[in-house]
Amino acid sequence: MIRKSFANRLILNFTCVVFVGFLAVYFLFNSLMDNHIRAEAEAELDREIMTVNENEISIVELRDHAGGYVETIFGTHLRSNRAIINVDTIIIDADGVILLPSPFTLLEEEISQIEALVNFFNDSKNLFDESDEMIMVDHAGHTFYMRATTHYAILTEHFFFETIPISVLMYTNITPAINLKNSMNQILLILLAISGSLSLAFSFLLTTRFKKSIKRLSKYADTIGSGNFDEKVAGFSYLEFTKLGGSMNNMAGMLKTYESNQKQFFQNASHELRTPLMSIQGYTEGLQSGVFESSYATDIILEESHKMTELINDILYLSKLDASANSQLNLSLVCINALIASSTNRIKIIAKAANKQIIISPSANIEINTDKDKLERAIINILSNAIRYAKREIHINCMIKNDELNIVIINDGTPIAQKDLPYIFDRFYKGSSGNTGLGLAITKDIATRLGGTAYARNLESGVEFVICLPI
Repeated sequence: MIRKSFANRLILNFTCVVFVGFLAVYFLFNSLMDNHIRAEAEAELDREIMTVNENEISIVELRDHAGGYVETIFGTHLRSNRAIINVDTIIIDADGVILLPSPFTLLEEEISQIEALVNFFNDSKNLFDESDEMIMVDHAGHTFYMRATTHYAILTEHFFFETIPISVLMYTNITPAINLKNSMNQILLILLAISGSLSLAFSFLLTTRFKKSIKRLSKYADTIGSGNFDEKVAGFSYLEFTKLGGSMNNMAGMLKTYESNQKQFFQNASHELRTPLMSIQGYTEGLQSGVFESSYATDIILEESHKMTELINDILYLSKLDASANSQLNLSLVCINALIASSTNRIKIIAKAANKQIIISPSANIEINTDKDKLERAIINILSNAIRYAKREIHINCMIKNDELNIVIINDGTPIAQKDLPYIFDRFYKGSSGNTGLGLAITKDIATRLGGTAYARNLESGVEFVICLPI
């Protein structure tokens, strides 16, 4: 599949937007202008038709002494004068003879236009009779709108009065308005060319800056991919790239921390495994050389093997948690009282062997939606730690506090040293008599995955561990 360049696509889209926008303006302008011209012409023709219908038309014929025709004078003004839309009048008698305007007052081109309009009217009288709309007529490169009405005129000749039927043709030449529209279209096209050129230049400039920013971010991503997390990227012209650069800087910092934690984890795991292995190796070699008695040596070897097994199980569980950090939890509705009872029963034999007593305080029946197996593991880890440090008793109860479920486990052992308290949930951190340093770390990781947290604090007589989970 051929990938298209973002810069080219941006230029193309930007140009298309400008081009389509101007085309829309062009066609909308022409449509509005055509409608406006038609509406103005129709209004003017209607106004003149109304004027004709409301007034009488008087005609005075002047003849010479020999009786020849000289001039016809109309007693009514029949012309509107406007800037663009002008309405002129043609009056013809029943025989189709032009009474107005007088050919003596017209240019040859005007006479030709009037004769063409009169011929069109005579040939299409039925069209004017059937429709009250104005009619468009084209002649010699000019466009006219016409309307016609029948009327009468009072003919005066030497004190003789006669009423004659006439046809009044109102017409307007809209060619000047069309020429104005065409001139404005040319201006629009020139503006389109100028703005199109400017938009192309601007889009080229914009995409050039985009390309530079994207290349910087791409190069920085390659730098992170090569394992260099110390370099930072900044100084972009656009807010979006600045935010993206900041996010990548944060990502580099988190990757650096993760890599450091992973290295520290493997170093600590190797160190913790080396101690029991060296002990097993030493006692095994002592058995071979007869330095140790077999019963004593095998007890030590078995104990160290148990420690190593427990450590490996904890390491595998942590690895499983890390590997499934983005996977879904196995959520279900869990009764917390039943879960605490189940967790206590699983570890009660260890507490009994250590001569410690686990006391469950009665509490309300609380149910939350959570991962049962993981929460049970978190509780057991704290109980195991409490059995190791308690003098005689371990108390466990649950309650709702600040819209959170608090599972509280208190042992009556020696308070934790202040220098150790902030770090007891860190991986491989062990106190003076700690075991593997992973149990509480697993509890903290599980609580975090379930959307909560875990913490510890010293009491006057003992230590309190709390697992906080959202309801």
